[in-house]
Amino acid sequence: MSLYTRLIGIDLPRIPVHDFMAALGEVERGRVTTTQVASAFSLSAGEQTEMETLSTKILVAQEAMALGAFVTLTNVGATYDAINASKGLGFVGIQTAGIVELTFAVKVSKAGTGTQSWQLWNESDGGEVGVIDDAGGTGDKTLSTTITPTPSPMAAGFKVLRVRAKSTTAADDPLYYGSALRIKRAERMTSVELHEVLLLASGGRAYTTEAALKSRLGV
Repeated sequence: MSLYTRLIGIDLPRIPVHDFMAALGEVERGRVTTTQVASAFSLSAGEQTEMETLSTKILVAQEAMALGAFVTLTNVGATYDAINASKGLGFVGIQTAGIVELTFAVKVSKAGTGTQSWQLWNESDGGEVGVIDDAGGTGDKTLSTTITPTPSPMAAGFKVLRVRAKSTTAADDPLYYGSALRIKRAERMTSVELHEVLLLASGGRAYTTEAALKSRLGV
């Protein structure tokens, strides 16, 4: 017996799909815990693990975001956060579950002679996510880099990321116009799609075996 066979109705006690999806929705909204859901549906330890795996398949809606706005970095410094302006280049909080690729882009005006670095910094864990080193000429430009995280896909967690800057010539004065972060996740589903697939399975109209349902859900 598993969570999937109980949702399909092969094993008893059967779990009503509408009720189960309502419970997952409340978990996503932070109103109940997975432990409370496990108790409500009398889930075994193994079934609770399957529920948590299944809940991570639900897509987080926001997949692209802008970071920060115009800042003049006078005497940017040779280390990150050397000046207060460099600490205010924009930050964002994201759910990392299922991320397999990030594209980080910055729009800047290079002023100075050094190699200027634009870093995407994981504030939560204190580590670099990616960096763009600009050794080119002066003037307006849009720079980007694509980052494959390790491990991939990333585990679930809420992380705060922010932009930082420095130059090999501390007296450089780059202009930061803004940046953007695009996220690509492993194949995931909206909650509506998950609900519909489970309804088809529970009604005996498709995915009528545990193997077929798990294959469709990618678990």
